[in-house]
Amino acid sequence: MLAILHFFLDLCLLKRAPQDLPASREIFVLVFAASMLGSMLLAMSAGEQALIGLLQGLLDSGLMLLVLAAVLQHLGKPTRLLQTATALIGTDTLIGLLALVPLSQAVGAEEQSSALLLAGVLFTALVLWGVLITAHILRHAFEIRLIQGVFLAIVYDVLSLLVVGGMTQGLS
Repeated sequence: MLAILHFFLDLCLLKRAPQDLPASREIFVLVFAASMLGSMLLAMSAGEQALIGLLQGLLDSGLMLLVLAAVLQHLGKPTRLLQTATALIGTDTLIGLLALVPLSQAVGAEEQSSALLLAGVLFTALVLWGVLITAHILRHAFEIRLIQGVFLAIVYDVLSLLVVGGMTQGLS
């Protein structure tokens, strides 16, 4: 278990690549379960119900898997799906859990306080770091340049925000 966590930390630090991860359904299921738990924790920290977080996590992961499978199929690299999906979900889960720190700082902070400003800066830094990590993973999976991965990561994040946010907006 610690070896898996260590791998994802190295992946977040751009020291490892998704192909260094074994193509294992068991690891994928473990990482996916951790992701759903993380989604529920993030929702609860934002004042939402855990069920809303679970639904958002399921929708986001489902959308990511569909898009990733389609692109890898188009590129003729469908065998990379399991490793790439596990890497994306695992690193996103770690970044999401780290985001609990600034989110917890923001809750109850006064509107014009330095605590709220710091929380916003930390959260923005985590979002940017997450884009860089996703770009790094996509670079290896799609065999593209990092800047192309950054572009794809941003486009996907906006798409995910619109689709998942739009689908779950009426539920909260």
